[in-house]
Amino acid sequence: MAATGGCGRSTLVAGLADALHRRGRAVLALDLDPANALALHLGATAAPEHGIGHAPDGDWPATALSNSDGVRILPFGTPPLPMLLRFERELAERPGWLREQLGRLAVPDDTIVLVDTPRLPSVLALHAAGAADHVLVVVSAEPIAYATLDRVERLQAAKARFVVNAFDPQRPLQQDLLLLLRDRLGARLLQEVVHRDTAIADAQARNRALPVDAPYSQAAEDLQQLCTRLLHRLGASAP
Repeated sequence: MAATGGCGRSTLVAGLADALHRRGRAVLALDLDPANALALHLGATAAPEHGIGHAPDGDWPATALSNSDGVRILPFGTPPLPMLLRFERELAERPGWLREQLGRLAVPDDTIVLVDTPRLPSVLALHAAGAADHVLVVVSAEPIAYATLDRVERLQAAKARFVVNAFDPQRPLQQDLLLLLRDRLGARLLQEVVHRDTAIADAQARNRALPVDAPYSQAAEDLQQLCTRLLHRLGASAP
């Protein structure tokens, strides 16, 4: 999750889903963001029309997709605005909704469920944080991201870890803000950063996974390092 837009959250969720799947882990990528972009980042040629957003307690498996690499995706869909507003109002009164829905899915215990959320404040992001075993907050090394950290620092503080995405080491301002983030967040900020890399956009334009399109790119290496860190945190043994 994130407190600001434009930090590359959906791109990072998709990259991690792909990287974990390529390491032989069972992965389910769940899109809780009404932007409905996660499937596009995982190779869909058009945003899925139907998905989670059409009904809080709908038949989610019926809308599930798999990309050509075998990554499973539950899209949010494109519900009409009145339906979306009713959906969010209902969720505000059901704090255990997402945990209940995940229980109904009956995914195998070894499945890693990655949830893409809207930026905070959002009832959907709060549901994701409440149901998650671990919360990864995506931040950019930009002044607005630093200024809005208080939105997420108090949210599930024991679960939350932070990662800097789209980092440009050629910008002195970003170098300075990375130091400020490390000073403020301490051990909660992962040492791994994901660099800004044109290889990501190039791979998306060719509708190919980054490890296939540019396996030796900086971003591909960064995702592998982050994947190893997350597997370690999950108590898994990374190959």
